[in-house]
Amino acid sequence: MAVLVACALALLLLGGLYLLRLEWARFRADRSPAPPPTPEEAALDRWNAGVVILVAGLSITGAVLAFWASSDFSAASGLSQQALGQVTEYQTVKAEQDSYLDFGARLNETYQEQTVAESALYSEAAQAWESGNTTEARALEAQARVEGAEERAIIPGFVCYWPSSRGANGSVFYDEASLRASEVESPCVQPGQDPSSLRTLGPTQANALEDAASRDRGHAEEIVLAGAFVIVAAFFLTISYLGWRHRRMRWSGAGVLAIAVALGISLAVGLA
Repeated sequence: MAVLVACALALLLLGGLYLLRLEWARFRADRSPAPPPTPEEAALDRWNAGVVILVAGLSITGAVLAFWASSDFSAASGLSQQALGQVTEYQTVKAEQDSYLDFGARLNETYQEQTVAESALYSEAAQAWESGNTTEARALEAQARVEGAEERAIIPGFVCYWPSSRGANGSVFYDEASLRASEVESPCVQPGQDPSSLRTLGPTQANALEDAASRDRGHAEEIVLAGAFVIVAAFFLTISYLGWRHRRMRWSGAGVLAIAVALGISLAVGLA
């Protein structure tokens, strides 16, 4: 698209320069003002025919510029929507994983109370057996089995992230830091969610999409500016077409200058 617009504007600029040179030669030959040509005279005049063709070309080029700007605006909008969708999915999955981890850390405290109590009761029961207090030892073991049953009942409450190891005296280690690091690679996602979302849909990727959208939006705004100069060129050339002979060079010159500016902007956008 950039090549097409640049070539069209370059051709129009060359045509405008040719018409400007032609009018300058006429002005040097006869500087006395003359009224605008009649329709019959204009139909036979090469300069007037060239201006009509030039304005028509500018109109077509302006339409192409409008389409180009619309495409870039659409691309920028699509990238922004994609970034928003990624951020939403990332935050949803991240919030779920954090809630699982926080819940597991709190549940582990209750779970550890049971494991520590069970371990303590078994230790007391072992001491009772050594002391020959069989009745007390059996009672302590019965209490320990109750604590063990409660402990086993708690285990299904852990969602996705479980205690990593058990230590001395029944202590249970819930390595929250390690689990929080592992959630990036293998999160416990719901059906339909992307398991790689925490790795591929993070803020870095979203920012990259937003930067790309911003660039496309900036290019589209520059293209709109180039289109505005095309309209200005058509306006000045139309005035020169309707103006007095041998005094219309300044208007056609302004039109040619506007075409040159539009070409410069289009080249800058295309090379960016």
